[in-house]
Amino acid sequence: MKTDTLHILPKVKFISPYFDAKKITQYQLSIALSETYFHYWVKDSLDNSLLALESYQLPVEPHCHSIVANLEIIFAEHDYLKSLKWKNVYISIDNHSFTLLPLSLFRKEYTNKYLQLAKGKIIETDEEVRVKTHADLGIINIYSSERQLFNWFEEVYPLLNLEYQHFASQLIDFAVRSSKAQTAFLHFGKDSFTMVISINGTLKFCNRFHYKTSEDLVYYVLFVMSELEIEPDEIFIRLYGNVNAESVDYLLLNQYLPKVKIGDIIHENLLENQIEEHRYIGILNVEF
Repeated sequence: MKTDTLHILPKVKFISPYFDAKKITQYQLSIALSETYFHYWVKDSLDNSLLALESYQLPVEPHCHSIVANLEIIFAEHDYLKSLKWKNVYISIDNHSFTLLPLSLFRKEYTNKYLQLAKGKIIETDEEVRVKTHADLGIINIYSSERQLFNWFEEVYPLLNLEYQHFASQLIDFAVRSSKAQTAFLHFGKDSFTMVISINGTLKFCNRFHYKTSEDLVYYVLFVMSELEIEPDEIFIRLYGNVNAESVDYLLLNQYLPKVKIGDIIHENLLENQIEEHRYIGILNVEF
């Protein structure tokens, strides 16, 4: 299949009756993407109301597709994504190439080496390494993505100030601001999940795990809790991303942990449109 004849249609689409393309100058565009998905949502900067949401599943055949090639198809056919009038554009990159480091130990000249050590392989010439500082938590997130991806967004929005971060940073910020009680936030992707544990606004744990079975998932979660000396009844578990109440992952976690719950719905307009808000963690999060 050739990309020039391919159409990528949204699997989920919501547009508020209050969305007005003439007011894009006061709207914030937030993008979250990985090799397998592209989500975006639009919020009004004046009242933080949600005005639009679309979710796309991306083709992943490596011989004829790339993230940029898929984005070109989506943007070429879209009515307003390409606008140069957005008030802000936020981009969250969801991949496995990241590591966290205490801010006190960080040395800029070793940035690439930190990530190289975490990945267990050299940084490729087509990778671009960036950092996201969490000053309030005393950590820094070092991550990378294809340089082509960064360059493409700069070409699409040449007049706008783009703000990037890794998805793990987005999940960390959401976790530390969402619960005072000890809580594990699990976000499910394709064959992996990211786990963040927070308590009283502090970060206790963050890592991403690959898994093949629900039994693997439960093992990893219980292993982390054991290492941190957390008893099952001492922690709330909140699930986000590619999971629902009928998922085997959810059902098995419930057998071993007493306080498991799918993430909350706070936008009634999404609920009315039967859109599972917990799949889009960034909608719930404070912006970058």
